[in-house]
Amino acid sequence: MKHSQRWVEIALFLCVFLALFTEVLLSPFYPQFFSKVFGVKDLSYTGYYIFVCRLTIVLCAPIWGFLSQRFEVKHLLYIGQAGTAIFTAMMATARNEQQFLIITILLLSFKSSYLLVYPLIIQLAATERRSTITGIYQAVFHGAIVSATIVGAWMVNLDAPLFLFYWIAIADILQLCLCIYTLGGISSKKSEKNLETKTQVGDSWGFILAIGLVILTFQLANNLVRPYFTAYVTQSDPFGVSLLTSSVLFVIPNLMAIAAMPFIRKVGIPKHLPTLYTVGICLLIIGLYFQGFSPYLSILILSRIVYGFFLAVSQAALELQLFGNSSQKQLHFNYSLATSFANVGHLGAPLFASSLVSKYSLASPLIAAATVCIFNLAFARLTIFKTVSIAQKTELKIQPQTKRSNL
Repeated sequence: MKHSQRWVEIALFLCVFLALFTEVLLSPFYPQFFSKVFGVKDLSYTGYYIFVCRLTIVLCAPIWGFLSQRFEVKHLLYIGQAGTAIFTAMMATARNEQQFLIITILLLSFKSSYLLVYPLIIQLAATERRSTITGIYQAVFHGAIVSATIVGAWMVNLDAPLFLFYWIAIADILQLCLCIYTLGGISSKKSEKNLETKTQVGDSWGFILAIGLVILTFQLANNLVRPYFTAYVTQSDPFGVSLLTSSVLFVIPNLMAIAAMPFIRKVGIPKHLPTLYTVGICLLIIGLYFQGFSPYLSILILSRIVYGFFLAVSQAALELQLFGNSSQKQLHFNYSLATSFANVGHLGAPLFASSLVSKYSLASPLIAAATVCIFNLAFARLTIFKTVSIAQKTELKIQPQTKRSNL
């Protein structure tokens, strides 16, 4: 039975939400979790655990993308969801931190298949709806982070936090059943055959490398600000806010990313992407510098609002750029490679931030992030968006000739 496009999208976005929700659930509270459950007092173990998790995704994501070129995406997703459910349940049986880490690696090797969901939604949607889909994705992504942060604090305070992994496994099984039900009459391979199979700019290794480096530096910059932000606003003399207030300040960008959805939907069309990204990164730079230098809480709050809104806009512009320049056949593979580049940025950010804080101050990651964004913008304009501009000019030159030939 083939379901309507609307219900398929709802089901797939629900998978995106649940996958991100369960991934982020404990991430802000790993030190407390490892201390309470396994008696690990060494804070460096948290950094080691996160590093291994990110490295697993970097290595596994391209494998799922490679497989998507040869097998039906929905079948790969079914396998990934089934494996995820099994190993999520096994996490509840871990007796020590080493077992927990090994099971996590096995879990993430299957859960990396969830990266196929977003490009699948793009693939099944009409081209003119891509900006809408991207805006919804940003809202779902950041909504999952906010929700998981709230629930994660409650989870850590449970008497037996590991037991909750059984419930998460049940959610994974429900995802699997939902996908089997809604994707039963859909074939991504058929949609590829029915579409024009012309080579796109994004199918070249040069473009993938360029946009990968842009994504890497973008994620590096914007993850630099996370590890020490709450410490910055609670311990710095100009602010000295409470822990609760610091948590609210921390999630402002995520809330603003949700608010950006209608804007992304309206302006996220191919010809606007170079300008959209340029304006977005410039405002990110301004917002980051103000957060790092301003001694006034009101300006900090305003800067966080601007930063969060244009963080979502800039990220959406990059995603639309990648999807718009990838053929249907290469869509999943290109996105999986881009995700690997993003996770390299995630890997380097905590290490870079720690180095900056130890040498300079708690504000230095914000200032460094703004500086990295300057180089990111310069490189993006010289590579991936330069290519678009040339392509658009060529298209304008060809179109009149095509119209005359049809008369």
